[in-house]
Amino acid sequence: MPTEDPIVHITRDLVEEVMLTALALDDVLGSLIAELPDDAFPGEDKTDVVLQMIVGSVVPAARAAGEDSCRTASALVAAIRERVLADLHTAAELATEREARQRRDA
Repeated sequence: MPTEDPIVHITRDLVEEVMLTALALDDVLGSLIAELPDDAFPGEDKTDVVLQMIVGSVVPAARAAGEDSCRTASALVAAIRERVLADLHTAAELATEREARQRRDA
C-alpha cells in the first residue's frame, strides 16, 4: 500500500481544525450576538465589540506565534476559503451543465 503524501495528512488536520473552529465560533457567537440587546454597548456596534473580545482572547496565542506566523496563518485560512468556494462554484456549474444536457437528451 503506498504511503500517503505527508502534506495530505497535515492538510486534513488543518482543514478539520479550521472547520471545527468555524462551526464552534459560528454557533456560540451567532447566538451571543443575536441575544444581546442592541443597546448592550451604548454607542458601539455589538458585533464590533464581540469581535474586539475575540481578538483579545486570541492575542496571547498570536503573540506567542509571532507576526510572521500569524500573517502566514491568515493567508492560509484565506486561501482555504477561496479554494473551497471556487471548487464548489465549479462543481455547481458542472452539475448545472450535466442536468441541462440530460434534459436536452431526454
